[in-house]
Amino acid sequence: MHSPDRRRALAALGALLATATTAQAQGAADWPSRPIRLIVPAPAGGPYDRTLRPLAQHMGQVLKQPVVIDNKASAGNIVGTQMAASAPPDGYTLVATGMLNTIAQSMYDGIGFDIVRDFEHIGAIGEGAQWLVARPDAGFKDFNDFLQQARREPGKFDYASSGAGSTGHLLMEQLQRATGTRLTHVPYKGGAPALQDVLAGVVPLTVIPLNSALAPVQAGKLKVLAVSSAQRSPLAPQVPTFAELGYPQLTISSWIGLSAPKGTPAPIVRRLHAALAAAQADPATRKQLEFEGMTALSTTPEQYAQLVRSDTERWGQLVRSLNLKAN
Repeated sequence: MHSPDRRRALAALGALLATATTAQAQGAADWPSRPIRLIVPAPAGGPYDRTLRPLAQHMGQVLKQPVVIDNKASAGNIVGTQMAASAPPDGYTLVATGMLNTIAQSMYDGIGFDIVRDFEHIGAIGEGAQWLVARPDAGFKDFNDFLQQARREPGKFDYASSGAGSTGHLLMEQLQRATGTRLTHVPYKGGAPALQDVLAGVVPLTVIPLNSALAPVQAGKLKVLAVSSAQRSPLAPQVPTFAELGYPQLTISSWIGLSAPKGTPAPIVRRLHAALAAAQADPATRKQLEFEGMTALSTTPEQYAQLVRSDTERWGQLVRSLNLKAN
């Protein structure tokens, strides 16, 4: 290309980029001018949904536009997250993302998006630990007694999970590697039937979140052997953490947060993060998090993006080593 032609082409490209930048800035300045859709990739009335509704309501008050929940339930949270990944990056579509997405990234083939690269991650909302519980008549005095028996009789003890690739399943796979034990996995189609069979005496052990464990533990129907949080739970202060027992690699928290399609303008991401922070400080939001067995987890967008990235790597390595596939 001759020099004058090249200069004209570069000038035209510069003008086009300047126009696009101006249009994007104008759109960000006017945002939000209509309701914002928050895709919740889980059923209405479930823990995800119950946690996010008061948060969405408070964010809407801050942003002066309604934040409307749109439930899109599916295995692995894939359908709703896919919808968000392909939505226009204009700040009018958000999606609840979480640790389940980082597991599903390796569990499912052809999901059509990358949870790390295809989103602008706004911030974390909350996190909750997992509790290793057993029936009181299972014969385990405590965690160390359980380990001694499991080592003496490899494969004898069953544990229930809400399904292959669930948080409970993966934590127990890590536990077996860390402790040199071998247990038998009994996967169920969901946490409710798994817990039901543990309570009924069909299976002696399971790993479940606090909101599922608390009532049967308080009723004496389950015994907590260990918790996966970094500190002891104030609801069971006598129960040690895995880290205290010598297994810091089993410190695991299930978390959720907010994300937007890749390319959402940075000024909009910043305003969404500010609205999220304001909602997290609201007593109603914190009360709902506590009810669901979670604590508030405040991050910057950059910190949340790093959490998504690190857990995708962590769980991806384990899922691939176990050759787990959901399809």
